[in-house]
Amino acid sequence: MTLVDGFGAPVSHNNQSAIDAFYEAAILLLGYAPDPVGRIKAVLQQSPDFIMGHCFLAGMYLVASDKRRRKSLLVQYEILRELAPQANDRERGHIKAIKLWLDGDFYASSQAYADILLYCPRDLTALQFGHQTDFLLGHVSSTRDRPARVMRHWTRDDPEYSFILGMQAFGLEESGHYAAGEALALQCVELNPKDTWGVHALAHCYEMQGKTGQGISFMQNCEDKWGGDNYLSIHNRWHLSLYRIERCEFDLALQAHDKHMLVTPKSELMDVHDSAALLWRLHLDDVDVGDRWNAVADRYVTFIDQAYMPFNDMHAMMSFVATGREEEANSLIRALEAASELEGTGAMIIRTAGLPVVRGIQAFGQGDFSKAKNLLSSVRHCSNLLGGSIAQRDVINLTLLGAATRSGDVAMVEGLVDERTALKPSSPLTDMFMAKTKPGNRDQL
Repeated sequence: MTLVDGFGAPVSHNNQSAIDAFYEAAILLLGYAPDPVGRIKAVLQQSPDFIMGHCFLAGMYLVASDKRRRKSLLVQYEILRELAPQANDRERGHIKAIKLWLDGDFYASSQAYADILLYCPRDLTALQFGHQTDFLLGHVSSTRDRPARVMRHWTRDDPEYSFILGMQAFGLEESGHYAAGEALALQCVELNPKDTWGVHALAHCYEMQGKTGQGISFMQNCEDKWGGDNYLSIHNRWHLSLYRIERCEFDLALQAHDKHMLVTPKSELMDVHDSAALLWRLHLDDVDVGDRWNAVADRYVTFIDQAYMPFNDMHAMMSFVATGREEEANSLIRALEAASELEGTGAMIIRTAGLPVVRGIQAFGQGDFSKAKNLLSSVRHCSNLLGGSIAQRDVINLTLLGAATRSGDVAMVEGLVDERTALKPSSPLTDMFMAKTKPGNRDQL
C-alpha cells in the first residue's frame, strides 16, 4: 500500500513515523518557523533512505540564495541519484528540479517544480520550493500562476489552506493585481493570523497601492502574531519601516532598524539585505546613519566572490560604497564580470541586469551621477531578473531618482516623480522630491 504524507501526497517510504516527521518539517517551512533543516536532518539520521526527506533538505539548500550551500546541495543530489530507482513520480520530479538547478538551468528547475503540481497538486513542498525559486528569479507570472494551479484541490477545511492563499496573494501583487491580492491576503490572515507570508503579502499590497496608513495600522495591530520567532519577523518589520519612510518619518525608520535590524557576524543573508536596503533608502533621503554601515559591509565581504545571485551583490555594493571600501567594490565587479562570461541562467542575469545595476550603484557612491543615471535608467525595467520583490527592487528607482536630483536633471526628477505619483498620489516622500523641482528650490538639485 502506498503511504501518503500529511498533505495527502504519495511517498515511496514505508516508515509512517518518518513521514509524519517530514510533514512537521514541511509545516515549519510553510510557516517560516525555526529550523526545518534541523528537523529533517534528524529524520534522515533515523531513515537515511527516505527519498522525500532528502528532496526536502536539497530544496532548502537550493532556495538559500547562498552559493556556499551548493556543496551541500550536490551531496544531497548524489544521494538521491543512488535512491532514484525506488522513487515515485513525485519524487522523481523533485530530483529533476534539483539536477536542473545544479546544471545552472534555473528557469527549467523552477518549471520542473511546477510540473509536479499537475499530477500531484497536494505536494505543498513542491509548491513552496517553486514559489521561492520564482522569488529568487523575479519570475512574476509564475509567482501568480503556480499556486493557482493547485487551488481547486484544496478547501478552507484543510489546515494548510492559508499557505496557498498567502502565496497566491503575493503572486497577484507581484504581477500588478493589487486589489485582488489584497482581498486574498485578507482572507489568508483571517483564516490564519499567524501566517507570516500572508501578512507579508498584505504588507506588499498596501505598499504598492500607497495605503500607508492602513499598512501601519495592520502591521502594528497584529505584531504579536507575526513579530515572534520566525524567519520573516525582521523582514516584515522592514516593510513597516518602508511605510515610515513613505511618510518621511525617517527617525522612526531608523529606530526600527536599530531595534530589529542591526547586523552581526551571525546575521542571515536576508536580514543583512533588509538592513542594507533600509540604510540606503535613508542615505538617499540625506539621513545621517552614522557608522551603522560597517557591520553590514563586514558581512558582505564574505560573499564578494560568489557572483551567484546579483540581488545579493546589489546590496553588497551599497555597503561598500557607503563605507568607502573601493577595493572590495572593485573585487565585486571583477567577480561579476568573470561570471558574466560563463554559460547558464546566472551568467545571463548578471550580463543583462546584475552588472549594470551594481555598476550604477557604484557610480552613485563615487559621485558620478550622470553615469549612475545612464546605467540604472537603461536596466530598471528588466530589473526583475535580479529576483526579489517589486518593493525591494524599488531601491533601483529611488537611486535613479537620487542621481537625477543630485545631478540637477530636473526633467528626469519630474518624470520619475510623475511615475510614482500614478500609484501613490498622496505620498509625503514623493511630495518631498517634487518640491525640489519647484523654481524656488531648484538650487537644491
